[in-house]
Amino acid sequence: MERSSSFDLVGHRGAMGHAPENTLASFQRAIDMGATMIELDVHLSKDEEIVVIHDCDLVRTTTGRGLVEDMTLAEIQSFDAGVVMGPEFEGEKVPTIQEVMELVNHRAALNIEIKAGRSLYRGIVDKLLDVIYAYGAKDEVVISSFHRAYLREVKQKAEELEVALLFEKPSPDIFDEAVREKWQGLHPWYRLIDRGFMERAWRHGLSVRAWTVNRISEMEELLHAGVDGIITNFPDVLHSVVASFNAEL
Repeated sequence: MERSSSFDLVGHRGAMGHAPENTLASFQRAIDMGATMIELDVHLSKDEEIVVIHDCDLVRTTTGRGLVEDMTLAEIQSFDAGVVMGPEFEGEKVPTIQEVMELVNHRAALNIEIKAGRSLYRGIVDKLLDVIYAYGAKDEVVISSFHRAYLREVKQKAEELEVALLFEKPSPDIFDEAVREKWQGLHPWYRLIDRGFMERAWRHGLSVRAWTVNRISEMEELLHAGVDGIITNFPDVLHSVVASFNAEL
């Protein structure tokens, strides 16, 4: 069995090697660079809005400070999420999931990673499902998380949606667990993947997307192993590598 002809070129937090992560500028840049899927992270604000940011606090990626769950959307968006990467990005805000849906507008699939604050966010799955269905995006979304409880809730409430478990340590039972839980995909740290890993995934009917891969040599190795997708900070580089790889087939 070989790699699927449908390969996901996934921009990590957009194109965070070129633009401030998890901003509309980054997502647009990823699309411009050939990404077919965009990876992003979501948290829940104090007023229960789904905001797109990686960390549970604002300090690293914005001019603000404080926990996302302790702040309203208006407070979060009062800070700048772009200037930390350069003056040309000044004015970028932490977007809502709705703003991302409107920007992407079915031009790329979305890999939405559900994060946690002090604990798992109550109600975030219901709110996320409402947005996905409101925008007619159920066939263009993968829900991923390190937190199994979120994935189980998604499958209970929207069985048709694709979900994928994120993990960074080897687990011999991961394939059987995925089948048992009806998870369609695995998103492992890329160093866990070799041809043997992929063959086990194929036998279990699972798709595999590797994170986060930024070196050309490692992109090439994963393509030869047969991964279904690669998550990268540099979609432009991966686009060129995939084009060269396909030309050699």
